[in-house]
Amino acid sequence: MSKKEGHFFTEKSTKVEELERGVHHWFSRPDITDSDNLIVVRVDVEPGGGHPFHIHPDMDEVIYVLSGQAEQWLEKEARTLKAGEAVYIPKKMAHATFNESNDPLSFLAILSPAADLEGSMVYVNEEEPWKSLK
Repeated sequence: MSKKEGHFFTEKSTKVEELERGVHHWFSRPDITDSDNLIVVRVDVEPGGGHPFHIHPDMDEVIYVLSGQAEQWLEKEARTLKAGEAVYIPKKMAHATFNESNDPLSFLAILSPAADLEGSMVYVNEEEPWKSLK
């Protein structure tokens, strides 16, 4: 096992990916920090964008709103989260995050334990009851 080292992240050194669900600024994931315990990403979502219903079978997640407003779903319940507010999502719980406002949304997503994020995300947005909710 390799020795894990600390990392400072600057605007230039942060890995940024433009994904369909928003611009992702990665601060921790296994291929960046060699940590198998933690995924941390800032996600910027434009008005009308979002991340449809999905589950993480093996990871817990916290979403913390930095700016803007998130229409946050936990199973069949939705709430509007503003800057400084958060939600805890246990593994295997369906959830979704949308930006229905006219302003950009920025939030931190913190997931643990770390895993291949795409491989450990199961979309359920085409299944009932999720497809009828949003």
